[in-house]
Amino acid sequence: MTHQSAKSPESRSTATTSTDGSPSVSAIPAAPRRRRARPPVANLEEQRRAQIVAAAVAVFTAQGYEDTSMSDIARQAGIGQGTLYRYVAGKRELLDLVFDHSAEQLLDVVRPSLFSDAAPNAPEDILARFDDALTALTAAIDEQPELLALVLVEAAAIDEELKLRALGLEASVAGMVAGLFEDARDAGFLRPGADPAVLGALVAKLMVPAGLREVMGSSEAARRRRYRATMLDFVRHGVFSRGDGDTP
Repeated sequence: MTHQSAKSPESRSTATTSTDGSPSVSAIPAAPRRRRARPPVANLEEQRRAQIVAAAVAVFTAQGYEDTSMSDIARQAGIGQGTLYRYVAGKRELLDLVFDHSAEQLLDVVRPSLFSDAAPNAPEDILARFDDALTALTAAIDEQPELLALVLVEAAAIDEELKLRALGLEASVAGMVAGLFEDARDAGFLRPGADPAVLGALVAKLMVPAGLREVMGSSEAARRRRYRATMLDFVRHGVFSRGDGDTP
């Protein structure tokens, strides 16, 4: 009896033609298996944008806007320069994002203190909320001084558009403080004829010099305490009505 040798899988798949002359199915090589795609990362675009902004904050504050290149920011973010340009058109647009990020962080730290659903029972309740806002702002500046530097100095010095954005931030702070004085007015604690909007703008203006001293590194602990105490004293004696136990 003749023995046929067993064909290996490779030899079985090399049959050339079928009975009608067409290539047999076994002669057609199997298509390569498709590699499974990596699952998409949720919120990848938001995460990448936050990564880029954080890198820009670090580089802008360390080197200054003018001396920073897009390659510096890409290197800090740990991404390629091509990836960076997928999210921002250039350094100037990135500075806008950095300004908005820094300004929003500063507003976020004072917003919870200035806004309250509870009606004030005495002028001291208003003062306590204002003092809490100053405490939160001071803590944020101590933790991330670069945020204030970008908002008050670096960004505002670039062009007129960013100067207007800086003024817009000041107006936002003034509006938030005005809301505090509106609560005082509604509770009957505000001096007759006093305008909450004007008072809010005035207090916001008073906060700018203190912020600039922080940025320039010339703010000492004792001076900071005196300035803060003076602002609270101004609100206590210059804003509230005389009928609530406060002397003019």
